[in-house]
Amino acid sequence: MRHVLVTGASSGLGRALALAFAAPGVRLGIHYASRAHDANDTARMAEQRGATVYLSRADFTAEHAWRALLHDVEKQRLPLDVLVLNAGTARAKRIINMTEDDWNAVLNVNYRAHVHLMNALSGRLLRHGSHVLVTGSLVGLRGEIGLSAYAASKGALLGFVRDAARRLGPRGICINGIIPGLLRTNMTAVLSDEDFAEAAAENVLGHGSACEEIARAAVFITTLQNVSGQAFALDSRLRDC
Repeated sequence: MRHVLVTGASSGLGRALALAFAAPGVRLGIHYASRAHDANDTARMAEQRGATVYLSRADFTAEHAWRALLHDVEKQRLPLDVLVLNAGTARAKRIINMTEDDWNAVLNVNYRAHVHLMNALSGRLLRHGSHVLVTGSLVGLRGEIGLSAYAASKGALLGFVRDAARRLGPRGICINGIIPGLLRTNMTAVLSDEDFAEAAAENVLGHGSACEEIARAAVFITTLQNVSGQAFALDSRLRDC
């Protein structure tokens, strides 16, 4: 049985990623922070596609919450074939207004929990042929006013991908990042239609991206056994980075 774990899979891109991997013969781990109803909906849809599903709740804003997810994964007693580190959060504040709690909340979810989780799993459940996929962001490459912590955490993740690739390569484990386009998700729901359209105008095709298309590309990337340490830009926004 193929074992896949997706963090932040209750909705949006995480749900699309989970469903893209869902198939007969797949044991699918669906992690979520708080929206149990949404996570159950993702699980139901994945089961309709033939996957065997388990749910794990862990609010990564708490410093050591990732250990609860690690425990749930280890209970499956299966090596991990694909680990998708997708959970994310943002605090839309200018840097001068960011509190220590704001910084910690964003860094814990977007960076620290994923680094700790992958390091723990790499020594226990990841094996030759396993693939780790990390969801980055264009903001992590070029920055964005009002999203300082988000930009810092996503930029750090892409640096982590390159470092981990060097460490895991000799064991035959691949790790790559994806940089999705502008998506309509819970995170971007705060944008008005006008603001979203303005952001989408940077896309040479004149519109935002689709979670399902990003997910299909992500699944393909995890089939590549000779590519690691890369950040794939699944976007069409060409403003200078």
